[in-house]
Amino acid sequence: MSSFLSLDAKQEDPPAGGGAANPFRELARHFFGRFFDAESLSPQGDPQVNVTQTLGILAVPSAFFVLLFRPLMLTGWSLVAVRYMFVSYSMIVMGFLMVFEWDALLPDRRDYQILTPLPLRLSTLFAAKAAALGIFLAIFLVDINFFGALFWPGIDAGPDVLAIIAAHIAAVVAGGLFTALAVAAIQGVLITFFRGRTYRRISVCVQTVLMAVLVMLLFLTWLLGFSIQGLAKANSPLLQYFPGFWFVGLYECLRPATHNPVLLRLGSTAMHALWCAAGLFVLTYLPGYRRHCRKSVESPELTARVGSSSSLLTRNLHRTLLKQPVECAVFHFIGQTIARSAKHRLFLATYGGFGAALAALTFTAGPSGRLQLPLTLSLVLVSGLRAAFNFPSELGANWAFQVSETTGLRDYLAATRKWVVVCAILPLFLLLSPMEFVWFRWTVALFHLGFGVTLSVLLMETLLVGFRKVPFTCAHLPGKVNLTWLSAVYVFGFTMYSRIMASFEAWLSTAPVAAFLFFVCAASAGLLLARWHGQMLGGAMALDYEDPGEPVIRTLDLSLQ
Repeated sequence: MSSFLSLDAKQEDPPAGGGAANPFRELARHFFGRFFDAESLSPQGDPQVNVTQTLGILAVPSAFFVLLFRPLMLTGWSLVAVRYMFVSYSMIVMGFLMVFEWDALLPDRRDYQILTPLPLRLSTLFAAKAAALGIFLAIFLVDINFFGALFWPGIDAGPDVLAIIAAHIAAVVAGGLFTALAVAAIQGVLITFFRGRTYRRISVCVQTVLMAVLVMLLFLTWLLGFSIQGLAKANSPLLQYFPGFWFVGLYECLRPATHNPVLLRLGSTAMHALWCAAGLFVLTYLPGYRRHCRKSVESPELTARVGSSSSLLTRNLHRTLLKQPVECAVFHFIGQTIARSAKHRLFLATYGGFGAALAALTFTAGPSGRLQLPLTLSLVLVSGLRAAFNFPSELGANWAFQVSETTGLRDYLAATRKWVVVCAILPLFLLLSPMEFVWFRWTVALFHLGFGVTLSVLLMETLLVGFRKVPFTCAHLPGKVNLTWLSAVYVFGFTMYSRIMASFEAWLSTAPVAAFLFFVCAASAGLLLARWHGQMLGGAMALDYEDPGEPVIRTLDLSLQ
């Protein structure tokens, strides 16, 4: 805010040297810095370090795969499949950024309150936001494709190195630019046809779905890449409806590898789609920008309201599961935070997209995949919620819990477990139940659902061991996580857990006595985990609100006796 006040002062009193402050440059610098704001995660967090780590992580896939495929000297359809992987990665990452920065071109309430009194045109504000976003996207576009373009001549054999690099850069940049413009055009359409609260509700749904779809496509990249040959030879209509295939066709036009006429036609589709996305963005976004800015600021923020249809369910929960006031408060706080917080919705949508990709892969595994599907989805759901609970929503607002914390930890932690069971695990298996009764006999379907719910509850208890905080209220330091260990755990869990448990379930379905003993042992294990968790907490009476992180000065804990 101080930067804008100083900007206004500079406009009224130009410097003695005759140079005037440039509002566009100052605004662009300010909006660009807003992309690196990390205060909502931890007051001790370093936003520059976090962004540098993100850039390094996003640069790794292109570097890894280009070194992996470099010795092969690919040709023909194999080269087309590998091209698709790089083009798809560029498109998906740019889509991630645009969806995550969904409202980056629109002034928020803070912008409106601070900038409106200043002598600034709305066109200057929009141009500064667009420039900041463009620079931000360009940095990531260069980062994710730099190593791929640098070492690409080793994959694509040919004497003209510059032509090879130019074709690769043109294809990946065109694909990334199309995705960014397409996401912006989708928002432009929403701005044109909807207003105020209606726009916000629909916008939230579209943003969440887009994030889940992009994550799903990311994990299905290799499968789609190696399916291009069969689809092209069969002239499948799917090629005409999926943008990733269009830009592989553009790559084929720039540097033919198969001379397939279907792929060559897709190249022209890609160029038409790129111009259409740009035109749709200009025609829908810009005309309604002023009107939408005014209406969005005037309309109240979205709230998670409990309607009459759910009041009966709420009363029943209060009479049965949520008898303590603390449990009621924490239970509803979790649900309303997820409903209101965009970053938590997108985080969970990322897990949802990953689960959808795993579901698509398990569907191809035949009858065994039907047994693995609910277990895989429940693992993704519970682990996603456990990870999301670590990220704060509004860190400065956790004082409400700190000043009202007068009871022990038991009620706070019990409310978290009850929310996961009531609002996540049970709804998931209720949604899957129609498919279960279609695929299996009713007795087998009931056993399958009971087995899945039981394992999900045990998994929840295991993942919440040592958890002593109200979800979304504790500061989080991202650098503290051991990514190597965490990746190993997730890879093992998502590859082995559902397969082993599905085989175990198939055996239990043929042994009724063993199935009965399993449920008895599972109930006992749940009680033991809960007791163990209570012992780990010991006599602690306070919740965690600060992530201790790593100490700046390490001591030896020596003392004189």
